[in-house]
Amino acid sequence: MRTPPPLPEAVGAQRRRVAALAALGVVSIVAGVFLAAAVLGDDGVPVAPTVPSAVREPSPPAAAPAAVRAPNAPPATSARPTQAPTPVRPAQPSPEPTPRIARGTPPPTATEPAATTPAAPTVPGPIAPTAPEPIRPPAPEPPQPEAPNRPEVPRASPEPPPTDVISAAALPDATTARQRLEGVRDRSAAGTPLRTELDWLLRLGHLYDTDTAPPGRRETVRRALRANAWWFSGRGVPERAVVLRDPDGILLNHRAGYGFMVNPVATTGRWQGLNDDLEPQQLAEPLLTMGVPLTFSDRQAQVWEYFDVPTDPTAIRPGVSAMAQARVAQLMANAYARTSDIRFLVASREAVMSLAVPVDNGGARSMVADPPGSEPSVWFPERAYPGGDPWAGAALNGFMVTILNLRGTTAALRSGPVSDDATATADLAETLSDQAAASLERFLPAHDTGNWSLYGLNTPGRTLRNYRADVNYHCYHVRLLGGLARAFPGRGFATVATRWSGYVAKQGLECPAR
Repeated sequence: MRTPPPLPEAVGAQRRRVAALAALGVVSIVAGVFLAAAVLGDDGVPVAPTVPSAVREPSPPAAAPAAVRAPNAPPATSARPTQAPTPVRPAQPSPEPTPRIARGTPPPTATEPAATTPAAPTVPGPIAPTAPEPIRPPAPEPPQPEAPNRPEVPRASPEPPPTDVISAAALPDATTARQRLEGVRDRSAAGTPLRTELDWLLRLGHLYDTDTAPPGRRETVRRALRANAWWFSGRGVPERAVVLRDPDGILLNHRAGYGFMVNPVATTGRWQGLNDDLEPQQLAEPLLTMGVPLTFSDRQAQVWEYFDVPTDPTAIRPGVSAMAQARVAQLMANAYARTSDIRFLVASREAVMSLAVPVDNGGARSMVADPPGSEPSVWFPERAYPGGDPWAGAALNGFMVTILNLRGTTAALRSGPVSDDATATADLAETLSDQAAASLERFLPAHDTGNWSLYGLNTPGRTLRNYRADVNYHCYHVRLLGGLARAFPGRGFATVATRWSGYVAKQGLECPAR
């Protein structure tokens, strides 16, 4: 049987359905083209979805220096979770990111947009053939003159070095320490950092861990050798600075090439709070055994020594620091005020006396001048260099700390048991601090570049009269000047502190919190 032809209405409906399906297919094709354009870049490489800057997660911080681990401690590990692949989505328009202004960079200046004139219409003409332009290297940009006295890019506050505490039971005696260090040295390869440090330490012991050395010098060297033997028996050269505390509270800091050396400044300054659990007399007791007698003219003094020479890595020579001497003097004065023990008074007096002995005679007093040839005045160098430029090692912060510690010594002795010796020592400390404060007032302008402070005028290994303090030391200068302004009103220290604090603000920086 023949199928009857469709009715006209049915034919019309069928044609309309076909047209609708065709239109739907066109729309799907167009949508697919736009989707592909959104997901692929111009070169056909998939483009990751854009995250608006307002909600973008911060980049992970850079890996911190490896912390010092105890011998045989297992390394720290972290498992990284596996993430499922993120489905590709069409890129969403992201808001205009807010420009980030780097610390120390002045904010951008808003300017009016340049006026524009509509371009006149051009009539296309015949295109004449042109010879290709020869390729020339770009002309070098002329060097930009550096702004005068512009400070170096200030560094961020460094992380404090890790610390380790040596127990009394673990610390070897002097004989065992030498044997251990010799054994580790013999097993180390020549020319390695470990061999270099052990060679230097063993030479130090050969020179001064002897019966002919002054007892205080021998005691200081022995403490260093024992601490180094404890460390190097199970560990190698640390990758970064490390501070050790021995059972008596003596602090030793590591320096590349020298191993761990006793640091009187850090010990008496209770660095990083390591000695906060000790009363002044408890910390002063072991330091009594480490002072080295010094006689100059009719002055009897004592010094607490360093042995490295920053200008010569291979040299070994006892040297002093005025900053250490003044801190020892104040610690001993506080110990005397609490205990009435005459030994602490004698040590305080002889530490103060070392600041009246010239550097060239083993003391910690220099006479400096600026400009050269002018009348010299007193300066207490942070590290003394006998026979050298009086400004060598004359760090500004060390001088200011020395003045404040002398003032603290005076106050402690006048608050303790009254005696002629205590009064005379307090008077001497006050006189020296007054002389130094006048000298500081005179030479502060030489340490001011006009927009930053200098660390010192002649720091070994640095450019002469151009070594700008980093942000930490510059801010330390500001804080010390504030203390000096209270101790010595009328000398202009508060004015300088305000000006130097303004330098920090002008650089767009902030002083680290203390």
